[in-house]
Order: sequence, then C-alpha cells, then structure tokens
Amino acid sequence: MKSLLTLAIILSGLGTVVALSEPPRDPPRGPYRAPLLPRLEMLRVLGAGQRSLVTDYYWLQAIQAAGRGSESKDPTRYLDLFYYADLVTDLDPKFHKVYQYAGNTIPTNLGREQWVNTAEARKILEKGVKQFPEDANLRLFLAYNLSYFFEEHEAAAEHLRIAATLPNRNKYVPEFASRMLAFNRRFDAALALVEAFRDNETDPEMREMFEERVAEIQLEQLLVKVDDAIAAFKKREGRMPATMSELVAKGDLPEIPPDPMGGYIGFEPDGKSYSSMRRVRLRPPEFDKKLQKQQQQQQDAAQNTP
Repeated sequence: MKSLLTLAIILSGLGTVVALSEPPRDPPRGPYRAPLLPRLEMLRVLGAGQRSLVTDYYWLQAIQAAGRGSESKDPTRYLDLFYYADLVTDLDPKFHKVYQYAGNTIPTNLGREQWVNTAEARKILEKGVKQFPEDANLRLFLAYNLSYFFEEHEAAAEHLRIAATLPNRNKYVPEFASRMLAFNRRFDAALALVEAFRDNETDPEMREMFEERVAEIQLEQLLVKVDDAIAAFKKREGRMPATMSELVAKGDLPEIPPDPMGGYIGFEPDGKSYSSMRRVRLRPPEFDKKLQKQQQQQQDAAQNTP
C-alpha cells in the first residue's frame, strides 16, 4: 500500500510538471516566443527525490523540439532546443551529452554563411566547459563558436591551447591550437605547445609534421614583423615601400630578413609579406569540414540514444 502511495505521488508530481509545460511545437509563424516552461525552483520542489525522472522528461522534450526544428526553415527553429537544454542542464549540470548536442545543433545557417542563434549555442557550450573543464571536445566546439561566429580568436586560441593538452583531445587539436595561437601573435605559446608534442612524439611521421609546424610558426613570427614594418612605413610616408631594401634604409627593419624556409621574403601590393617557399600564411584554423563532420556525428549519436 505504501509503495502504491509513493508511486501515486511521483506520478502526480510528474503530471503537474507536464501540465505546467508547453509541449514541443512547430516553429511559430511571426515573432518568436520562448516555450512555456516551469521555473527551475518549482521543478526542484515538485521533483525532489525524482530529479533524474524530471530531467529525462525534459531531455526527451529537447530532442523532440530539435526534430521539429529540422523540418522547418524558420530562423528560430532550434531556439526551443536552447530553452529545453538550458533547463535540463540546470536540473542536472553533469548531463554531458546535452551540452554537445545542443551546442552544435542550435546555430542555424540561413544561407551564404549567415548564421543565427549563435549566442544561445555559445551559452550552452560555455556552461558545459564550466562543468567539464577537462573535456577537449567541448573546448574545441566552443573555440569554433567563438572564432567563427564572434571572431574572438584570442579566447578561442586559449580554449584550443588547453584542449591540446587533454587526454581525450581530437587528433587535429594541436594543429588548430598552434594556428590560432600564432594568428593571435602568441608565438611563444604556440612554439612551446608544438615543441612539447614534437619532443614527446615517437612516430617519425608525426614528429616530422610537428617539426614542420615549428618552422611555420617561426616563419609567421618573422612575417608579422615585416607586416608591422610595412604598416609603419605606409603610415609615415603615405605610400607603400618599393622594396624590402627601402624598409631597411628608412629604419623600419634592421636588415632584410633571411627566409627560414630557404627562399626569400617579399610582400604583396596589399602590404602582406610572404615567403617565396610558402605563400600560404598561418591563419585561423580552417577546420570547418572536419569539425562539422564531428558535430554531425555527435548529433546523430544523441538522437539515437535518448
């Protein structure tokens, strides 16, 4: 009799939760409004002792919201997922898969790389990194969000630097981290990171790859100095320098720098310098395709394992 009474209380509490919630709906036509959800404090009271049951209920609602969003072309189609995911991770901050799934699903491309809902995805990913600071993948996804959507390359570089040192890191993370650090002129940090991987690497091919990255970082450090010298010359003289020798003659460079790659250093009409041996500069990591593939795998895994 006691067990039946307990079950009735549990079901009654869950029924109250359901009654207070707006079920997943089709994306609204017209101005967006957030789904109606109970206050967190109320759920903690009603769901005391059955926190996992209540949390799982809203996790299923989150997946349904995402499923409905995938069938729509409305710009707000994944915003419901944000509110459900935010609630779920408030109820259970250690519900790991929610951060990855929601953080990767919420951003919406309207076409021609016009993205919306990126701030909501950022909030979920930052929330996840706070709970799981040793998770390299969450830091990788957050770094992508910060760099690609907000152009906060310095913050992204720091997350990548940390991610590169973590045991569960993606094999591409050291490459991404070194590129991003170099792009932000954190050359000492970039070199220290790559040299550490090189010195601890036993595979000859991987060691050679890290050795090449060391040379690339050293080259980029040199090219940045040349870029700055050209910019200083142009600001002072009101024109571009004619040759590298003119930069030396005017005191913007102490000497014509030797190319560590074995070629020569030149500069483009726009003032960007280059090596004749390697015309492509280190830039923010172009890991869109690699990362998007991993994001899709995360989404598929989450949808198949509620």
